Amino acid sequence: MLMVWLKFIVCALVIFLAGARLAKCGDVIAEKTGLCRAWIGLVLLAVVTSLPELANGISAVVGPGIPDLAVGDILGACMINMFTLAVLDFFFWLRGGRSIFIDPKSSNLLSSLFAIALLLFTAFSLVASRYLFDFQLFGVSIYTLGIFVIYLIAQKMLFAKSDGGKIEEAKKYSNISNFKTYFSFGLLAVIVIAAGSWLPFIGKEIVETMGWGSTFVAVLFLGLATTLPELTVSISALRLGYIGMSIGNLLGSNIFNIAILFIVDIFYQGGSLLADASFNMIYVALVAAVLTGIVYVAMKRQITNRIPAVTMIVLFLFSLFFLFQAGILSF
Repeated sequence: MLMVWLKFIVCALVIFLAGARLAKCGDVIAEKTGLCRAWIGLVLLAVVTSLPELANGISAVVGPGIPDLAVGDILGACMINMFTLAVLDFFFWLRGGRSIFIDPKSSNLLSSLFAIALLLFTAFSLVASRYLFDFQLFGVSIYTLGIFVIYLIAQKMLFAKSDGGKIEEAKKYSNISNFKTYFSFGLLAVIVIAAGSWLPFIGKEIVETMGWGSTFVAVLFLGLATTLPELTVSISALRLGYIGMSIGNLLGSNIFNIAILFIVDIFYQGGSLLADASFNMIYVALVAAVLTGIVYVAMKRQITNRIPAVTMIVLFLFSLFFLFQAGILSF
């Protein structure tokens, strides 16, 4: 029992340390390419920090062959990212700061709406593929294909919202060569992907060793490990005063995370990815959508109190308890 938790801690640490450095390389690339940090937070950093979810998802269906460890990690990461926003807002207030929701960027509002739409469509897809029909095109579900199409539309609209993504900003990394930047980026990406690929095997061991449900393990433990890069990026951005980038990174990561379902579905050879996922995944997708909805309302109305953050924290913890109980009963 001790060995499996040691493996999990080592894997999580590798993702945390390499992911944090990888995100820093993404910021350097943002400067060198001339793309504004708000746009980078929505796209490049979102993709970079979601590499563990991508690697875990593909490895989970190719290796252990457990769809729940892929889908649960992706949807669980969405829940945890919104929980992270609530915690950051709470601690920002404790340190004498204002609510992080009171001065949102227009791209933050739009990205939250797209995240909600994708999560709700995912919940519908989980129901439809299980109880209605699940037509596949070249082995890929039309639902996950639809998710990816919505993702592409979202990115096009978000890019347009950022006025092409170009902005003049202070140069911080002019002393770092292009070769060093891209070499470090590639090396760290390989490390993160390797750790992410190892994670579902550890998740399977946790399920078998502890007797917990695969949904609970995927949502909490795999989701927590794979969102560590997002956490470090958002904390760093918040400390530097880039509130929009901090929020944009977490919302952008959620949008990309859901799009990963399409990529994982391509690699899944056991049938229909969404139809084979646990029924509890519908609940996880809906909770993630509600949490994102609270964030949208808090930003839209520029709420200054801590009611949204506290509500999100309580809902998140209650959801984990529900999934734990459901997993124990069904194991």
